[in-house]
Amino acid sequence: MVKVGQEAPHFKMRAYHEGKFIEVSLDDYKDKWLLLCFYPGDFTFV
Repeated sequence: MVKVGQEAPHFKMRAYHEGKFIEVSLDDYKDKWLLLCFYPGDFTFV
């Protein structure tokens, strides 16, 4: 489990940005502040 102050593990994933799906990576934000938020269940039709 990652805790506050620890480095996040590297990943690649699809994201919805400006009307289309793109692939993003943690490396895209190297040397920048980044806040990651995850919403399980978003975009599902359950």
